[in-house]
Amino acid sequence: MRKKGTLMKRRTTAIIAAAVAVTLLIIALVVVLNNVVNVKAVTDKADGSVYYIIKRDGIYALYDSDKKTMMPKDEQYGYFEGRSGTLFDVDGETGECEQIILATLMEGTNEELGFGQRFLIFPHIEKANILKLEVFNSNGSFTFKRANTETLEEDPKGSFIIDGTPFTSYDQELFASLYVSAGYTLTTQKIEDPIKHPETGDFREYGLVPETRKKADPETGEYLKNEDGSFVYEEYTPAYYVLTDTSGNKYKVIIGDMLVTGGGYYAQYVDIDKNGNETKRDAVYVLGADVGDTMLAPIEKFVTPELTYPMTMNTYFDVENFLIMSKKADATVDSEDYYEDIVAFTYDDLSLRENTIKASEPYHFLAGYGLAGFKASSDNIDACLQGLYTPAYVEVTKLFPTMDDMVKYGIAVEGVDDKGEKIYDLLPEHMITFNFDVLDENGKKEGTVNNVIYISALNEDGNRYAYTEIYETDKNGKPILDYEKGLIRSTNMIVEIEGHSLEFLNWDKYDWINSSYISLNIAFCDQIILDAPNYKAIFDLKNQNDASSEAISSSLLTVHATDSKGNDVTTFAPKSYEDKNGNIWVVSVSDVKCYSPTGTELKIDNKSAYYDYNVMGTQVRVLHGAIECADGRRVYVSADEVKVQGAETVTYVRYDTNLFRQFYKTLLYASISDSYELTPEEKATKITEANRLLTLTVKDTEGTTYVYTFYYLTSRKAYITVAVDTGEGLSEPSGGFYVLNARVEKFISDAQRFFALEMIDSTAKN
Repeated sequence: MRKKGTLMKRRTTAIIAAAVAVTLLIIALVVVLNNVVNVKAVTDKADGSVYYIIKRDGIYALYDSDKKTMMPKDEQYGYFEGRSGTLFDVDGETGECEQIILATLMEGTNEELGFGQRFLIFPHIEKANILKLEVFNSNGSFTFKRANTETLEEDPKGSFIIDGTPFTSYDQELFASLYVSAGYTLTTQKIEDPIKHPETGDFREYGLVPETRKKADPETGEYLKNEDGSFVYEEYTPAYYVLTDTSGNKYKVIIGDMLVTGGGYYAQYVDIDKNGNETKRDAVYVLGADVGDTMLAPIEKFVTPELTYPMTMNTYFDVENFLIMSKKADATVDSEDYYEDIVAFTYDDLSLRENTIKASEPYHFLAGYGLAGFKASSDNIDACLQGLYTPAYVEVTKLFPTMDDMVKYGIAVEGVDDKGEKIYDLLPEHMITFNFDVLDENGKKEGTVNNVIYISALNEDGNRYAYTEIYETDKNGKPILDYEKGLIRSTNMIVEIEGHSLEFLNWDKYDWINSSYISLNIAFCDQIILDAPNYKAIFDLKNQNDASSEAISSSLLTVHATDSKGNDVTTFAPKSYEDKNGNIWVVSVSDVKCYSPTGTELKIDNKSAYYDYNVMGTQVRVLHGAIECADGRRVYVSADEVKVQGAETVTYVRYDTNLFRQFYKTLLYASISDSYELTPEEKATKITEANRLLTLTVKDTEGTTYVYTFYYLTSRKAYITVAVDTGEGLSEPSGGFYVLNARVEKFISDAQRFFALEMIDSTAKN
């Protein structure tokens, strides 16, 4: 039995060993077969070199003949590059491969350059190896080059700028299509036996040399003719570009006519040696149709439109000395006063406005201009600045504009000087100037930019053209660039902007102001004077509880008021009385409180006090009986009065402070109705003392005085002017608006109601 068990054990072991051996053999065969399937040799058609396409880690790639070294790849497309310059387009999933061969390597061979096979006219130059790209076409010429951003000198390690306008931004995606088109010159066809001119031997048949041609209508394609029936001719020059790599090598390609099929353009390569000598390659190629979108495009296509110095969502409103000027309706080139000042304002930083009278007024109109003294409409000014910050661009119309371009697009006008020579003046329909602080990464000011924007009238599409000059100074006010040498940080472009973005240029002056011309918080009002031909009233406001108080609060308001009718009123202020027990009773406009001799507030029960409504409809606290004072006086507190009986009886009107508040609301509710422009002749006859209805003077607690004067215009309208005195004398009055006569009359009637202790309805018409 032992021998039989041993034998069975040996057989089992043998079976297991055989199974393991078979498994290992299968794995080995799979590996071998997999390597056979996933390894494919490919021969470079240019020089016969053999490479291998091998799948490793699930991806196919091109390896050198040792099957270990992966060939280098370009950055843009991921093509593998052979030693000859041939590019191998290897599909990472299938291993399929297409060769892109350098055309010169095929010259003199039996290979044919035909459709279906892609070739490079010259070696692929990646972006990293491009120093400069110069383009010349029917739209003009332009150059992208690498330069040091500080010195603006050409630098192989620098960033690309547009030569001649280094601060102009450009579309990175469109620029990528340009340098790829230039450095990756794919051709799908070489013309067999191209036609040569019998005399010159050149390829003018393909539009590859300059010549005189019949001029065709760009829309219909028909040849244009003169009045006598002869053809109109023009000088034709083919487009071309020159690419310079970072090693100094130059590559030039001439681009000729489009194929009649529209499927591409004829092209010729020009070799340039180290001495600059050019040799045209005796071959004609076909480049793809996309060349028309890159090498034949104007520079304007690549440029990012700009209207102002770059601003952000967090800073666009932070402008200083913002001024809009518009051409006067009757202005001519020789007019001394060509422009009219429309609006001028400045943003006031929040840090300077906090806890001041101007806390809620982010903008103020500048002194010396038409709207000084009126309140600015912050909402509308924000809308204006947003229109400049994010305008709706149509296109960049012209980069590097000449003065003739400026005239063409309504930015300048053309004239002749005394010698008969042509001169130009920058006289657009509108001009905008403003300063803008440049902040560093820590939010500190590092300089100031002055924007000068020239804007045309509306074109036939309802849009406007604009050109901007930018002058930049450092934090000390020193110019950063030499303006005398023309080094202006200009946008250097004329842009077309949709008309609605600059709609504020059509605004009436009324659109710029806050129609509520008196918006001063009563807590910051120091004095009000009404001066009419037959009546005068003066209101001195005190917003402090006593002489030792420094707090400003309208809840502590008292008013001393006098008028030309002999009235003299001091409104009710909180009053204190000591009773026989030494307790202190404090009676205010709306409440009554009691404090112990130690200052502890004592509870007043319902038997002693209750709530009632005064004549103004305000709920106030009153007392049932009298306060028996330590000095023998008796104090009675009702809803409308505080009566003190002693040797003499004195009665205080408890609600007159609130009555004054109603009068103040009459001022606050006043508003400007609309614009009302007067000619100089009309001002001379209408802005007179005989027509003066009222002068309203409002002085704030910070020492600024506003003088509003109202003049009769019609039975319904009164012309309003405002002058301001900040301590340096009264400014010239600003005007241009009208208010309703009824409100001016209500100012006077409500002042008289205050003295008569009559109810005042601030919202009523009279």
